[in-house]
Amino acid sequence: HFGSNLPSMDDTETFTACSMWAFLQLPALVTLLEVTRTVCVSDNGCVQAGPESPEDQDFFLQLALHLDAPSTEEVQHLVSLLLVARKECPKATEACLPALSELRLAVWPHVQAETNSSFLPWMPSGHLDNVADEDTQGGGVSSTRSMFYRHVFKAAGINTWANLHQVTRDFYRAPYAATCKHFHLVDATRRTAFAFVRDPISRFISGYSELEYRSRAAIGWPKLENLSQALQGHPVGSPERAAAFFIEFLQSGIENNGHVRPQIEFFLPVGGCSIPMDFIGRTEHLPDDWVKMFALQNETVPPFDNALATHYHDDRDKKGMESFLGVARADSTDASAPHTGSRYLRALCWLFLADFAVFQYEIPNECQQEPMKSVLALV
Repeated sequence: HFGSNLPSMDDTETFTACSMWAFLQLPALVTLLEVTRTVCVSDNGCVQAGPESPEDQDFFLQLALHLDAPSTEEVQHLVSLLLVARKECPKATEACLPALSELRLAVWPHVQAETNSSFLPWMPSGHLDNVADEDTQGGGVSSTRSMFYRHVFKAAGINTWANLHQVTRDFYRAPYAATCKHFHLVDATRRTAFAFVRDPISRFISGYSELEYRSRAAIGWPKLENLSQALQGHPVGSPERAAAFFIEFLQSGIENNGHVRPQIEFFLPVGGCSIPMDFIGRTEHLPDDWVKMFALQNETVPPFDNALATHYHDDRDKKGMESFLGVARADSTDASAPHTGSRYLRALCWLFLADFAVFQYEIPNECQQEPMKSVLALV
């Protein structure tokens, strides 16, 4: 109906507009049509009224007024913060951190309620310790461009480094300050900044597995003495050990460790220097996104090789955390596996709300509750 009566829209806009109907009550339909008409006939039509436009933001916020949600004011507030994060954080602007900080304060009461805890919130930050900083950015020169890679921990980083090394010359890894300075010395038409992200819950479980393995094996960085002490006395791979980790995570963010911190924080500017992203792909379809990224700059590269590098892990740890959170494994054959951790899974969804919204990942079924469900649907 929209397509036949209003200026043409692409598939994404058509889907977005039509899906909003599901959240409206019948008396609000006239309002929806009026708002939609205003958006679509302004400027050059719907195609020009992109998701980051003020018109779209007003559209979504007006829709929120008609939601049958517990708190319309809270929904509006969360949606507005997430819209800012979606617009500003991939561009690494100074507006990103205030939005993420306000969002952390806004979601923390939900985290406390789900976990029955009274821990104070640990706040977003773009900083990593000096050793970690060496490992989070770098690049090389492809056939046409200088490539700048922002390594989001636990998002296929080791393999991406290895593949990037294969297809570029002058490959390097360097601290953020040096990389950012180099980035701004290259003409904007001759550079590409990129990163890959991962499903937030899968990434958290993988991050836990690596930190667990490192703490037990005493593998150099990062130093995890506090974590090791917190986990003592709990069997390796057990839900109880995962629960002890989760409590430490709620209390300190594991000292803001990059393996479990929200992915969106990797895009914050550091020291007043920004590296805005040109391309953010997903590890879930990394081979396709790898080819797509280079195709956008008219280059052809060999297929992404997932076997170029390996990483520390112990599958027992993953199973322990999945059991604690109540996440069913795709390869699980145990129909009687406990699913008592849904509230902890919901706490994670609140903590990683910006990752779900900005990178457009589907929240688990256990998190499909109000107001989170409406907030993410509107964003």
